[in-house]
Amino acid sequence: MPNSAKYSILSTKSLQESLRQAAAQHGIALVDQPFIDILPVRSPELSARLAEIALGGHVLVFTSPNTVKSVAGIWDYGAEQKIYCLGGATLEVIQAEIPGATILGTASSSLELAKQIVAEGNIGKVVFLCGNIRRNELPEHLLTHNIAVEELVVYQTVETPAELEERFDGVLFFSPSSVHSFFQRNLPDGGTVYFAIGETTGASVQAATGRQPVIGAEASVPALVQTAIEYFDNINNSNE
Repeated sequence: MPNSAKYSILSTKSLQESLRQAAAQHGIALVDQPFIDILPVRSPELSARLAEIALGGHVLVFTSPNTVKSVAGIWDYGAEQKIYCLGGATLEVIQAEIPGATILGTASSSLELAKQIVAEGNIGKVVFLCGNIRRNELPEHLLTHNIAVEELVVYQTVETPAELEERFDGVLFFSPSSVHSFFQRNLPDGGTVYFAIGETTGASVQAATGRQPVIGAEASVPALVQTAIEYFDNINNSNE
């Protein structure tokens, strides 16, 4: 940790340099070490199906920015796409990668997104683009309400656990998979503050540590970094 830094925070995914610089201005050394790898799925069958779907006429569901990034390079978004997605980072990537998409609805969790789709009342089928590790709430809720789900796995999540060689004042988690990978080699530390990008990731942190983490103000990477900065700023101010 740099001598000028009062606190050190570990991010379990790679961050933009601008975020590290923002943290440094508040006396925080922000170090990133990915605990998962995202590997896009490539196959002739998947490419052919994505090409068909890209022609339009489907209702698409995205619950992770990794899903959008994994298909962005092989999918020609020629036709207008109708999309339900999680807010925050997922929505931001869709707006950047799929210009002109019609966002039919957003939510803060997969289950709430599924409830929106059901409430629409006229959707008979969705195409759910996801990774190999995904939660069951959305497809189960839709199937229970007689909405067909075509599930396309477009990326693989590979855990890359590692044992930390130093102690951090805070740790940032961005997915349940990163939580699982992190605690494979590291025990919960009562002196470390854990931060989670959303409620789903937060639930995984609580299950692993027995403690409620600090949840980001919104589900995006910059928002979680800012939440951590404000948390330690408040500690500084209370100690002055």
